[in-house]
Amino acid sequence: MSRHGRRREQEEVDVDMTPMLDIVFILLIFFIVTAVFVQERSISLVPPPPSENDEPEKSNPVILIQINDRDVIFVNDQLTDIRRVGPSIERFRADKGDSAILIVPDDDASHGIVVTVFDAARNTGAPTMIQRQATGS
Repeated sequence: MSRHGRRREQEEVDVDMTPMLDIVFILLIFFIVTAVFVQERSISLVPPPPSENDEPEKSNPVILIQINDRDVIFVNDQLTDIRRVGPSIERFRADKGDSAILIVPDDDASHGIVVTVFDAARNTGAPTMIQRQATGS
């Protein structure tokens, strides 16, 4: 038997896709019809109208302590000696209530002075923050 003998003619096979498409469409229709459409509940995001009785809270003024580049200390724009920072804060808090303290040192101020003022402010029991001085560039 030779290899070149019989040749089988290859037949081209076509698969008919019509029945498969019919089944897919029938399943699609079945799932659409049987699906439960649930309407989701949501929370209203519209804020309530402002009440006429609400008054803004009165906040106590902040005690501003400034330290310039020559280590000069100002408590609420009044020149103050470093030994008088604590009593100045306590006097102001006695007059105006419980105020917070904001220390704004210059970039060239001595760190020792800033720490001493910070410690004096913290010893009064008031909430104290240090904020870098804003520079206009």
